[in-house]
Amino acid sequence: NVLHPCSESAPCLHSAAFSGCLERGGGSGLLLVEQMPRLTEQLIRKRAEHNDGVLSDLEEVALHQQELEKIENLEACCRHIKILLLQNNIIPKMEGLSKLKELEYLNLALNNVSKIEGIEGCESLKKLDMTVNFVAAEELEESVYNMKANIMLEDLYLTGNPCEDWSGFRAYVVAHLPQLKQLDGKMILPNERIKARQNLPKLQQDLELAVQASLAKKAADVGKPVSEGAYTKESRNEMYLEMAGQKEEKDKNERRRMGTEPKEPRIVPGIHNARGEIRQCNEGKYDFNIDDETDPTKIIFELGVPKYLDTSALDVDVNPNYVRVVVKDKVTQLKLPSEVCADAAKVQRSRTTGSLRIDMPLMAPGRVRGEKGPAQPELQPLRAEKPLASAKAKEAVSVKNIYKDPRKMTSNQKSTELLREVRTRRTGVASDTGARKPIGVACDVDDDDDDDGVPPLDVRT
Repeated sequence: NVLHPCSESAPCLHSAAFSGCLERGGGSGLLLVEQMPRLTEQLIRKRAEHNDGVLSDLEEVALHQQELEKIENLEACCRHIKILLLQNNIIPKMEGLSKLKELEYLNLALNNVSKIEGIEGCESLKKLDMTVNFVAAEELEESVYNMKANIMLEDLYLTGNPCEDWSGFRAYVVAHLPQLKQLDGKMILPNERIKARQNLPKLQQDLELAVQASLAKKAADVGKPVSEGAYTKESRNEMYLEMAGQKEEKDKNERRRMGTEPKEPRIVPGIHNARGEIRQCNEGKYDFNIDDETDPTKIIFELGVPKYLDTSALDVDVNPNYVRVVVKDKVTQLKLPSEVCADAAKVQRSRTTGSLRIDMPLMAPGRVRGEKGPAQPELQPLRAEKPLASAKAKEAVSVKNIYKDPRKMTSNQKSTELLREVRTRRTGVASDTGARKPIGVACDVDDDDDDDGVPPLDVRT
């Protein structure tokens, strides 16, 4: 346990796998980093631009200075990798490498590795660079044993590791790894190898003493504050967390300057508006048409979406009362003029224009849409009744010529009057004669009364 630089009293356990957040305050200008980057498939594709992002036949990839904390996804994505560069990260453990059968060069310099392991399956490994890591004397024996299975290993670099403090380090490694031809950039001569093998028992005893001395020193340093500038796993973690924060801030400023800063996800409007009514909107400003007259049994909705837009970007929702289409978070929603059967709706897209067509059968297509119902009587406004006196005044009867004196009538008037009477009366022979009366002539009410002004009619036999 060492004191966290952010706190004066609370102890914080730092480890090589530390991935929490590091917060600095007090105007120091350091940033907050919540989590270090991970070795994902997306990152591998990004770093494999020289191979057009193809991973199946990728042979070389450079993943240095990525602030990585773990080796992962390489066995699944890059089975044919030959050169793997992972230097200048904060990787604490060698893992995820045993299935890389074709790996020839592995560079893990400037990391937090304390033991060489996990490479027994790398049958083709020829060069291993472990410069400036944390392989101490107590881990040297197991590390050398783990490399004996790599019979193709010829070049090994262990410069800058704590195990170098032991004077018998080089001879011990040369004696146990006969396949090596070069150690820390220096050729291994035959006489050096012979001498190392002869002194191997003594080297084993000296290593045990060096391990005890190293453990005693670490126990004595427990509880003591770490001097500023000391090169430890904890200081490297802090340094890389700070670098990751600076890098993130730099990328953020660059994205802001270029206008490519990611925006917050847009909230798609709901179905109903604030008044509880069905929302009607066309956020994408696409051309649309609703046809409810061509076919009286269904409603046809057409939306002019872009021709080359992928169909997977369209989200269609047909409801009995509305139709809703979401195109790239832009909503087009319309209220339908009649209730439709949503389950029987048919959605199609034109291969020529790319427009979207939705056929929605009506729920109750009994009456033809647009047909007029029975005519309703036209209502008339009420009018005031006319006074009775004025009505009688307008209906006055004329008394002119109501009485005529027969003695004062002229002969012309008499003949006209007689002719009129003849036309309207029916004259027949006497009933005692038995003769038939002419049809169409009216009989006088009183046959015995003769008119002096009318000459007698001759009866023809």
